[in-house]
Amino acid sequence: MQTDAEPFLQRVRAFPDDDVPRLIFADWLDEQGDREVARAAFIRVQVALAGVPDDDARRPGLLVAERELLDAHGGEWEAPFRGLATGLEFRRGFVDEVKIAARQYVRHADELFTAGPIRHVHLLDIGGSLQAVVQSPYLSRLSALTVYAQHAGEPLARAVARSPHLTGLRSLHLGRNRLGDDAAVHLAGSPGLAHLEELDLSENEIGEAGARALAASPHLGGLRRLELRHNPIGPAGAESLAGSDRLASLDRLGLAGTGLGVPRLHALPRVSDLLRVAALDLTGNGLGAAALKSLLTRPARGADAVRLRELDLSHNELGEAGARVLAEAMVLDDLKVLRLTGCNIPDDGARALALSPHLGRLTTLDFGNNPVNDPGFRAFLDSPHLRDLRRLVVPGIGVSLRMRRALDHRFHRGLVRF
Repeated sequence: MQTDAEPFLQRVRAFPDDDVPRLIFADWLDEQGDREVARAAFIRVQVALAGVPDDDARRPGLLVAERELLDAHGGEWEAPFRGLATGLEFRRGFVDEVKIAARQYVRHADELFTAGPIRHVHLLDIGGSLQAVVQSPYLSRLSALTVYAQHAGEPLARAVARSPHLTGLRSLHLGRNRLGDDAAVHLAGSPGLAHLEELDLSENEIGEAGARALAASPHLGGLRRLELRHNPIGPAGAESLAGSDRLASLDRLGLAGTGLGVPRLHALPRVSDLLRVAALDLTGNGLGAAALKSLLTRPARGADAVRLRELDLSHNELGEAGARVLAEAMVLDDLKVLRLTGCNIPDDGARALALSPHLGRLTTLDFGNNPVNDPGFRAFLDSPHLRDLRRLVVPGIGVSLRMRRALDHRFHRGLVRF
């Protein structure tokens, strides 16, 4: 049955990325008075939050208002989705993200998308419903799709790649689905995925051949984030991705646990192409000082090609030698974030980093779970280079309270303990 609100809601559903219909609806709700005023306020708060950066002074107050409104009225606003979906997430005033069993989706997609301007669906228990799902025209309303830990294998990638209804996707998450190289080839060859900005293929079985297929894709040039953690792509696969001229928009490359720390790394002529991405995750790759030197001491096709601003080397056995390689790396002159959790870096390694003239632009440095004590951190107090550092993560043990307070005073932010 159509209500007085339905014309407003139809425009919200028809233009889900436009804030104007949402704010017009909020104005109409205000005119209805009573409990509708709270819904109007919630829409305005979330629209404001969507446009406010994390470091904006207005954000904490908006988050408090959002939580209070949800606590008081969230159950009522979620009512249209009861029996349809779970895991509801509100964005810009409306339910934006849901979790739903594939069979339920096939049967009730019309009701689901009538209930709200859904943009992100997590499909559960996909089983024998895969083909019916990918043939659903309602998929064209999505900007994000997640099918996680369904172990669906290559048929999943093939079905997604061939679906005519996923051309609007900006984000695709297919983690832990036993996808191998053939699956990567299907995804790389799909013109229907040409608008993707984020692709998450973590915890699969994609090797070097699959990585090379993604790197050579004529359709993935808009990708900004590519997550491949815990896939055995190896160093050559990583090099091909980071150095791909077809992935020219790539800002973040997730390569945690992808088998980079093998002898073959040192023989690759373009391993420093990894420096061409702005954010690089190399966590848990068995990298030592020699591998790090191979990565950081050869220019990535000239100094102008180095775009690295965020580097995560956590859980690699770097030790003092690795810390010194970092400290001496001129290619890190513009680095903003460096994470070194669990790298077995001792006091002398910490001193080298604190005194490095190449790390002067760091805003965040994570030393969690390293054997660094007061002597190592004393160099940070006297460093003439770390003028921009505002977040220093220190080990949970081995650092005195006095040193913590001194570091806190020096860098003007509370320290984080791990």
